[in-house]
Formats: sequence, C-alpha cells, structure tokens
Amino acid sequence: MLHYFKQYTEKSVNSEGQEVWDLNEPSRARLTFASWGIWLAAVTGGLIYTIIWVASGKTGVAICEYLVFIENFWSSKPLYVLNGLHGFHYLPIMLVIGTPLSWVSIPVAGTIFDLLSIGFLAFSVYRLAEAVAPKHPASAAGSILLASVVAATNSVVLLQMQTPMTAAMICAAVAGMEGRWRALAAWLVFASAVKPLAIVMAMLAFVTVPQTRIPFAVGFAVLLAAPFGFQDWNYLLAQYREYVGQLSTITNAVPGQWYAQTEISTLLKTLGLDLGSTARLAIRVGAAIGVLVLAWRIAAMGVARATAFALLILSTCYIGLFNPRQENVSFIIVAPGIAALAMLYLQRNVADWRGSIWFALAFLVQFSWGNGTRAGAWLYPGWMVLIWAGLLGLMINPRRWCELLSASAASPRKEAPTGHPLRDVA
Repeated sequence: MLHYFKQYTEKSVNSEGQEVWDLNEPSRARLTFASWGIWLAAVTGGLIYTIIWVASGKTGVAICEYLVFIENFWSSKPLYVLNGLHGFHYLPIMLVIGTPLSWVSIPVAGTIFDLLSIGFLAFSVYRLAEAVAPKHPASAAGSILLASVVAATNSVVLLQMQTPMTAAMICAAVAGMEGRWRALAAWLVFASAVKPLAIVMAMLAFVTVPQTRIPFAVGFAVLLAAPFGFQDWNYLLAQYREYVGQLSTITNAVPGQWYAQTEISTLLKTLGLDLGSTARLAIRVGAAIGVLVLAWRIAAMGVARATAFALLILSTCYIGLFNPRQENVSFIIVAPGIAALAMLYLQRNVADWRGSIWFALAFLVQFSWGNGTRAGAWLYPGWMVLIWAGLLGLMINPRRWCELLSASAASPRKEAPTGHPLRDVA
C-alpha cells in the first residue's frame, strides 16, 4: 500500500521538521483533469436531461414555479401560501431580478438559468480554492467541485436558486478573507435577494464585523424597497405581511409534513423525540446563539481570513441542520465549504487523515437511500451532526482555527475586523 502511495506522491520536510507528502506533478495534473471532467460531465448531463424533460411539457422543477410567481407578481396576485409548506419562499426582489427569464420559453429560460448557475458556482469555488490552497488552485477547485458533484447535479436538474445563493455566499467569504468587508456585504445582499437563507451569514457578519453594518443597512434597505418602484405599494405591503406569516407556518410545521424535509427535528422525531413547535424553536434559537458565540470569539482574534471563512462554514452548516425547510436535495449549501476545509489540510499534507475525513463528510452529506422516507429523514441530518461535532472541536478554541487558516495563507493578512479586543495575533 505504501509503495502504491509513493508512486503518486513526493515526500518533503516542512519548517517544523515533519515529513509531509504532496502529489507529484503528473498525479496532480491527472487529478485536476479528472475532477473537473467528472463535475462538468455530471452537471452538463443534468442540464441536458432537465431541458429535454421540461421541453416535453413537464413542470416539476423549481424554475416553473418561479415563472408562475413572476407572472403573479406583475399581475398583483398573492405570492405566499399561508396554510402549507409548498409555494414561494423568497422576497419580492427575486421576482424582479428573475423577470427576464419570463420573456423566453421555459426550456430556454432553464438553459440560461442553469448555465449561469454552473458558471457562477465554478467561478466562486475557484476563487475559494485560490484562498485556501493558493499553490494549486485548479486542482483544489476540481476536488471541491468533485466533492459537491451530487448536490450540484441535483440542483441543476431541479433548476434551484440554491446554487447561485451558495456561489454568492462563497464569493462573500473570499472577499472577507481578503479584508474587503464592503464587498462581503454586497455579495451577501445579492445572495439574500436570490434566496433569503443567506441572511443567516449576513446576520453573523453584521454582529461580528463592524465594517459591514452600514453597507448591510443600505443594501437591505434597497433590497426591500426596490420592488416598490415596480408595483403598487399596498399590494407589496400586504405581500411582506404574508411573507412573515408564511415563515411562521414553516417554523411551526410538524416534522416530516414536507416529504423532503431533512433537518434536526426530523432526526429527533426518528429517535422518538417528537417535540412541539416551541421546543423546536428553542433548539434553533439556542443553536443560533451558540453559532454567534463561536463566530464572535473567532472574529475577536482579529484575523480576517479566519473570520470570513468561519462565517461561511458556520452559516452554511447552521442552514444544513437547523433550517426548518431544509430539503434532501439542497445540500449544495454545505458541501463546498466543508470540502474547502478539507483542502486546508490536504494542501499541506495529502496524507493528513483529518483532511480525508472532512472530504468524506462533504461527499457523504449529499447521500441517503430512500428520499422522503424514514432513512432520508435521519441520515442527512445525521451527517450534519458529525460535521458539527468536528467543527466544535476546531472552533471551540479560536486560536486553533486561526492557526489553521494562517498556515494556508500565501500573502500578508489584509484588514482585520475592528471593534474587537484582539487584532492580528495568529
């Protein structure tokens, strides 16, 4: 086994006198070509399958619903369903942004949407790879995409907004890792316009990074106010009120009422803990407070790279386990960040078992058997519990997290968050 491993790697000694292994150049070239090739083949195949399916008259994909609600918006019809979990779960600004898709046929709209989503995700992952593995970003990006291939393909097949939202959150994290906090805020405002789940990362950044507060206040004011320039004010005010009511319906829904639901309450119900809505809300609020404490402690260390990457990981993993509307086909939100975490270890030493475990978790969190069944209800959140256990071990001591991120830096640290007791100590 060791002889086989040595065929593809080369050994060196790091600054601490430890033996480390890295892929040799032929192996790295093959990995880069294979990973990008597999990912592109999978998402392209998903795109072709979906467009053929939609062209045949089928409507069971997300973009068909988006187009219906775009029409409802311009016709001043209700947007939100208050007595169920199905329907439109976005802000009105998304319908304004998506309006050009309604000017073409559904197959053409789907093709445009998927091509933009695929390109945006690939771009964002490559930028993230440049940040976490600057020596070999192409191979690192290919590995991150490969780890996310199942979730990415699902999202392409279903024509979901989850992919562009995730890509924008990744771009926000990269901007923050470079100390460009206004750019981070701008990306997160855009991500929230595409899909409001990104507000989780925006709220974390607002609290922990003072430089983002004014940009967020301005950006979200524009995001909420912009639709009033296109529609009747009374109609829009009524829709915003109904949106709040819909959020309450989703929060209070019985676990498993939505067949694809896979989050903490479905896991607890499978284990025999069928909690009431108040208890479930308390768990989510308690988890949010815990996440905020972790983010604040890391931000207090004053290392921009560590802070921004933590905001991405904490927010996406919070969504993956505690979002009451989390679905079994929506784990594209989690996989790229966890795979990038794996790259932090593997780009230093491909024999580091910790990187291999994180990479495996990024891949496994997308898998279950029997979607919409008892197995699907517990296995997806079960993987998320393991991921959270590992994250707590890494982040409970913020210095350990900062040292992990500092070790991967290729350039001097940029502007760190201000307003905290410590700065630039890693």
